[in-house]
Amino acid sequence: MTSNRFVIILLILIFFLHTVAIINFWYWTFWWFDIVMHFLGGFWVASLFFNLNSKLNFLPNNLTINNSIIKNLTIIVLSLGFVALIAVLWEFFEFFYDVFISVKGYPWVAQQGMSDTMTDLFLGFLGGFVATIIILKKKLIRSYSG
Repeated sequence: MTSNRFVIILLILIFFLHTVAIINFWYWTFWWFDIVMHFLGGFWVASLFFNLNSKLNFLPNNLTINNSIIKNLTIIVLSLGFVALIAVLWEFFEFFYDVFISVKGYPWVAQQGMSDTMTDLFLGFLGGFVATIIILKKKLIRSYSG
C-alpha cells in the first residue's frame, strides 16, 4: 500500500478527478465531492509518509520501547502530524489562491469560509487516520505471518 506505484497512481487519480471536477463543475454540482477529495488527499499524504519512511527510516522502528501500543501510538501521532501539516499548507494555498488569483476574474473560489476550511482539515485528517490504521494493520499482519 505504500509502494511507489501505489502513491503515484493515487496521486494521478486525485489529480485526474480534480481536473475533471473543475471542468465539469462537480464541486458546485455535487456538494459531497469536496469531501471525497479532501479525504483522498489525506489518505494520499499518509501513504506518502509511510512510503518516504520506507526509504528514509525516520519512524521509530528500533525504539527501545517494549510496549507495541506506545510504539504504534507514536507512529500514529507522527503520521497524523505530517498529514495535518500538509493539510494546513493546502488550506493556505487555497486561501492565497482566492486572495491573489480568483480576485483577478477567475471563477473558482477555493474558500467558502471558516466552516469549509475546518471541514476540509478534518476530512484530510480523517483520510490520513484511515490510511495510517490500514497500513499499521497490514504491517502487524505481515509481522505475525512470518
